[in-house]
Amino acid sequence: MACCLMTTLLFARNYQPLVLTVSKTQKNCYRTINDAINAAPAHAAAPVFIYIKNGIYNEKVLIDRPFIKLVGEDRDSTRILYAEINREPRMQDASGKPEIPGVIIIKENADDCTIARLTVSNDYGPTRDVNTVQQTTVFGQATRTIIADCNIFSDGNNCISLWNSCGGFYYLADCFCSSPGFDSISPRGWCFMTRCKIYGGGGAMLWHDGRCSEDAKLVIKDSFFDGRCPTVLGRYHRNSQFFLIDCSCSSKIIDHPVTYAYSDQVLDTISLGNRVYFYNFKRKGGNYPWMMNNLEESKQKPAPEEVTVQWTFRNEWNPESEIEQLKATIKKLR
Repeated sequence: MACCLMTTLLFARNYQPLVLTVSKTQKNCYRTINDAINAAPAHAAAPVFIYIKNGIYNEKVLIDRPFIKLVGEDRDSTRILYAEINREPRMQDASGKPEIPGVIIIKENADDCTIARLTVSNDYGPTRDVNTVQQTTVFGQATRTIIADCNIFSDGNNCISLWNSCGGFYYLADCFCSSPGFDSISPRGWCFMTRCKIYGGGGAMLWHDGRCSEDAKLVIKDSFFDGRCPTVLGRYHRNSQFFLIDCSCSSKIIDHPVTYAYSDQVLDTISLGNRVYFYNFKRKGGNYPWMMNNLEESKQKPAPEEVTVQWTFRNEWNPESEIEQLKATIKKLR
């Protein structure tokens, strides 16, 4: 199939990225997102932009190669919808085994993936055991994953699960994430979030697994937490580390510290202790004592202004420069 749009976009590093367009109606475009991904080079060394025109795409998206950039025409009008619960996967992989559950799956070899300007929803349904069913929307096994300017919705537990087995790098910016169950945001490794809104429904919204390294951390800045009912902020059951800087929440966030998840079993000894750090966190109706400023209690004792993207990723990755390149590309696609 011919590509609807294959144009030369020149960045500072002077490479010519490939742009493949997906449309439900336009001629000579890929009709599905997966068809466009499969047309991309299997071992690309530069970004391949999958430009998705407005519409509803009822498909499970499998990203199995590096440097794929899924970019929607409009955040609210470009929608990927797929209904699936973890215990009942609807698709099999090439070997006949159940495929990883979720709407967008970022496989182990799909490093340097970006998801931008999209609404992605696992719409299994609010009438089907909503608060107890594992129902992932975005599941990632790769590293250097960016999710920006997106709506990510789940009707049950889980929303964004980024689980690189060695502890990956992840960057989330300007997103609205909604999940009524547990673990709406659940990264393994290093994650930086900024300018996001997380909307819960009772279960702990945040979860972090930092067992890969003592330095692994979940850093959240300038973000807002809310819920449709009294909601827990976060939990963990492995060694973890949370930094919440200049964030705020509604009065729906209850007096339940971010702490070990279980009282009736021990999944991990949590050898590094409780490592949850706040600075300038504001709750409507008043803060709880456990929300007080305590950065000086962390091992690195950073000043608030030192808690940056570069600090989070140990100067090994600069996702914000990639965001600037993405913005330049989007201007040329319009």
